Amino acid sequence: MRVSFPYGDASIALDIPGEKLVGVYLPRERPGVADVRKEVARALSKPLGSPRLRALARGRRNAVIVVDDVTRPVPNALILPAILDELTAGGLAPDRVTVIVATGLHRALTEDELAATRGDLPVRVVNHDARDTSQLVSVGVTSLGQEIRINRTYVEADLRVIVCDVEYHQFCGYGGGAKSIYPGIADEDSIRHNHSMMELDGTGPGRWEGNPVRQEIEEVGRMAGADFIVSVVMNSRKEIVRAHAGHIVRAFLAGTKIVDEMYRVTVPEPVDLAITSPGGYPKDIDLYQSQKAVTAGRRILKQGGVIATIAECRDGHGSDLFDRWMTEAVRPEDIVARIRKKFVMGGHKAYQFAREILWAKQICLLSRLPPGDVRKYFMTPLSGPEDFGPLIHEARRIAALPQATLTLAELAGGAAACSQAT
Repeated sequence: MRVSFPYGDASIALDIPGEKLVGVYLPRERPGVADVRKEVARALSKPLGSPRLRALARGRRNAVIVVDDVTRPVPNALILPAILDELTAGGLAPDRVTVIVATGLHRALTEDELAATRGDLPVRVVNHDARDTSQLVSVGVTSLGQEIRINRTYVEADLRVIVCDVEYHQFCGYGGGAKSIYPGIADEDSIRHNHSMMELDGTGPGRWEGNPVRQEIEEVGRMAGADFIVSVVMNSRKEIVRAHAGHIVRAFLAGTKIVDEMYRVTVPEPVDLAITSPGGYPKDIDLYQSQKAVTAGRRILKQGGVIATIAECRDGHGSDLFDRWMTEAVRPEDIVARIRKKFVMGGHKAYQFAREILWAKQICLLSRLPPGDVRKYFMTPLSGPEDFGPLIHEARRIAALPQATLTLAELAGGAAACSQAT
């Protein structure tokens, strides 16, 4: 059977014997809407648990709109016009609107990327900077004792709107909703604290209730406040299939139901070889982001199996600190010991790789990274489709996850093949 795996803006096809293939686990996708602006306008006209945005805009002096960064393929330039139409109908002109890119601790958008986010709209678009204290203001202390600082422009705005997509997140359950606030536009220390809880019981993709990371995100969302949200669900072709608008929790949860219908899949038994792809650009923009596809493979892999990930990584490793943690370690166990001694953002990504490396016999990577760098990261570089031949030959049971970042593959019974490797 020929299976195609996204790779950057293209794809790579592999031939896998049908008798070995447990399954090709693809989303049960809905088609994209024909007109994004019309779909967003529909959602805006029927908000969930909230007055219309135009009603909320009346009498306000200014507004902010928080949008995702380039690691999420949300077509902000197509979504924002419908929102600005609604704000204008409420008496709030576009020149009084600021768009904030929720970068968290990701890199800032370039000028070209900011321009693409803006499109032809007469609005100001700025990057959030989690390390610039002048941009941040305290919104209080959480029930866990963590003081939270949020983007000052957001906190001081008269009207606060969030635009986000809903998809699985590997430890906070789902991306989207209040996650755009925290960690999206929070301070570095708070983001580090939130990520430090990623191994606690209850965390994991698709987990909402009882998830301590998500619970803290929702608490900060209430502390910082959000007046309105536009939440979209996308298919693997980066097309919007549905938009919801209104209350920050109601509209977000409506999206999670569609995500589960489209992307939660069941694998009958642990496999010897999991072949994964993050899903192409921008999900495989760098190795830092592509880790999610490696972990997706580990969830259905028998201990001592092989994960082979196909990820372009056009921007390289994606984090200097992650690179240092990986290359300074003599063996993966060193990374595990280091993170347990002190949690460090960027180092946590090295830990996630180390955890999967210790579970698997081998992790292979087909990418644009130099082969020497891949080896320094305790992985085996692959140069092309032909290198998959021996891996496929040796395996008895193979699973293919061409959209591993989007898809939540679980073993029958709902459990991963392992809890933690360390």
